[in-house]
Amino acid sequence: MRKGGKGEREQALLWLLSSFPRRWESSFCLATVFLLSIVVFTNTFSLGSESPTWSATVSDRTVANYPDLRESIWTLSRPPSGQYDTIAVRRITRASTNREAQRPVFVFLPSAHMHGEIIIADERYDLRLYLANRGVETWTLDYRTHTVTHDDLRDSRFMETWTVETFVEDAAAAADFVRTISGQQQFFVGGFGRGATFAALMAARFGRGDVLGLVLLDGYVFDPSDDESLYRERPEVPNWFADDLERRYLPYARWLKQLQDTITEPYGPDFLPVHVFNNRTEALAHFLYVNPMFGQQGGLSNAKEGYADPLVLARVFLQEDRYWPRVQNHGGFDFKHHLAGARFDYQTAFTAMSMPIFAVASGNIDKAEIPWAERIEYTARATVSKDVQFTILENWGHLDVLFGTKSAPEVFRPLLEWMKNHHPKRPGDVQS
Repeated sequence: MRKGGKGEREQALLWLLSSFPRRWESSFCLATVFLLSIVVFTNTFSLGSESPTWSATVSDRTVANYPDLRESIWTLSRPPSGQYDTIAVRRITRASTNREAQRPVFVFLPSAHMHGEIIIADERYDLRLYLANRGVETWTLDYRTHTVTHDDLRDSRFMETWTVETFVEDAAAAADFVRTISGQQQFFVGGFGRGATFAALMAARFGRGDVLGLVLLDGYVFDPSDDESLYRERPEVPNWFADDLERRYLPYARWLKQLQDTITEPYGPDFLPVHVFNNRTEALAHFLYVNPMFGQQGGLSNAKEGYADPLVLARVFLQEDRYWPRVQNHGGFDFKHHLAGARFDYQTAFTAMSMPIFAVASGNIDKAEIPWAERIEYTARATVSKDVQFTILENWGHLDVLFGTKSAPEVFRPLLEWMKNHHPKRPGDVQS
């Protein structure tokens, strides 16, 4: 296989960087528009309206590779009840679990472009499977974005009102349903990346009395007072309200084909005009390492140094939701900027929370002098809680936290132990 000279290689790499889907700014862009709500601190997840009607679509389906685990799915139409205004919740639980036992319940909110489908039926790469196998009942929210077509979208006006407030209220509706079905008044809530921000805001606004603990996996709410915000305003695009994984030089269909071809033939030639890498897997690992949105030093993933399997990440990318509401995606999350007009005092509500907090931050983004881990720790310690467990994972990238080769022993297991220590359980409810 011929490899290009230095000039050709540099041009090929620049082409690769410009072609890769812009999904990755989403994890920094934990953004919102003005949140409108009542200035009342409630103690339940209820939105105060009539009980919504959820529809069961899957009931106790056996999870692949895990004969003792069952998955159930319910869907709900949300206002304004348009074509794509539907959310879903997915429960994974152990079939042998005694439904009357005081088992831990965990409501998990995924990051931008992500959802609750089981992509890889392997507990090493799926937090829900790991916890469910050990007696924790896990619930995951599918955002409205999971109902949107993956085909070319001609009209995105329906996303104009899909603000962070909308998604936080969706999550609260889901949490209220979880409480009803699980029979547990109190449970743990958390999320990854953008989902961690949603979980924190939901807990502050709706669920302080019902939340046993808050889990922040590489996501934040507050900027430290002496740090410059990561928020960056982007130019508006008239009459367009969706962010798309498609790039100018890489059509979405071609991106999916490249991912599938990498999974099918991982040691085949890379997809650059002039071959630069030994194979496709090496190329993917390299690009994830140098992704400019995450500091170009393994901030997105350090698969290059073995902290993730590029083929696992390829399967995750292949199943992402194509579109995300642009109204949520204007640079890094800035609490004062995005919530300045809210009639609900999120800051006071959040800082008044006293629940235990489990927080994990990837370390590689900081290598580019982007104070990422500091934001997560600052958020975790911003409440009055004296029970905060915070860990920095040095040399880890953002995706390595949830899908990495060390996720199970370094993230999932400590989280399980934390849940065991903070749950009013009976003996035998949770296994190690």
